[in-house]
Amino acid sequence: MDKLLLICLALAINLGSPVWHLNVDSENPGSDITRQSIIWQDRERTYWLHLPPKDNMDGPLPILFHLHGGGGTGKGTAKLTYGRFNEIADREGFMVVYPDAIAKNWNDGRTEHLKPENIGVDDVGFIEAIVERLKSQYQIDPDRIFTTGMSNGGFMSTRLLCDLAELFRGGAILTASISEGYFSQCAPSQPVGVLVMNGTADPIVPYTGGEIRLFGKNRGSILSHEDFVAFWKEKNGCLEELQVEHIPNTKPWDGTQVEIRNFRNCHPRGALKVYEIQGGGHTWPGGRQYLGRRLIGNTSREINACDVIWDFFSSLN
Repeated sequence: MDKLLLICLALAINLGSPVWHLNVDSENPGSDITRQSIIWQDRERTYWLHLPPKDNMDGPLPILFHLHGGGGTGKGTAKLTYGRFNEIADREGFMVVYPDAIAKNWNDGRTEHLKPENIGVDDVGFIEAIVERLKSQYQIDPDRIFTTGMSNGGFMSTRLLCDLAELFRGGAILTASISEGYFSQCAPSQPVGVLVMNGTADPIVPYTGGEIRLFGKNRGSILSHEDFVAFWKEKNGCLEELQVEHIPNTKPWDGTQVEIRNFRNCHPRGALKVYEIQGGGHTWPGGRQYLGRRLIGNTSREINACDVIWDFFSSLN
């Protein structure tokens, strides 16, 4: 990788995550979000909230948290998906929350990637505090609270499932797994629904696990995709894996193919579904190719991750 590409990568990502600033206006996807704030650990913490139309707010509302990647922002995250989660929320009647991390970096259980500003930050408690705030303002369905994210946001979503399984009904983890250092601490209080979606050719978060290195620095060692899946298979009591499902490769130009692994005979509250993006990179399927393929790999156009994620969450009992 030449010097110019490294400079571009350094400016745009931390662990491969996009940095965008989304103006709130009627022409930008994801613009229909409002800034909210709470005081947590004696500092103001912010998040961005999307509500469905009032005629879809008659009953208890599910909550979907979408956590940005390292170097990203809550406000900018919707642009990664072309505002697709907001569109689905308007149709299905749930709220979407895009929180902001301190210094654009979640305390996701790794220590090597933390900035000085992140030391001692309780992001698990921050997310839980947002839920409590929303419960005081709206009629919330306590059994339909979900989290998703890619990269740093994916690792943080894993941590939420580990620490707050009694709060989160499910999570979708993209371009991430769990750090080796935090793995021994992950003891979910009960089974949860888990969807995993990783690219086999991710140039930043290694599909086969091991050390994440960016610009010559160690960003933490992680479990492989396969070990991560095996962990949730055991935690969710899934006894059987079905034959792999191959999605028709209708867009061969994107350099990816999608394989789906389905599990059944799981615990009543447990569920597991795995999307393996063959040839996929450090990207959100169906989302923006936020940097060139040489830097982050291929973005699959065979599926839209937002649609897949909400379909999975909707299937959970």
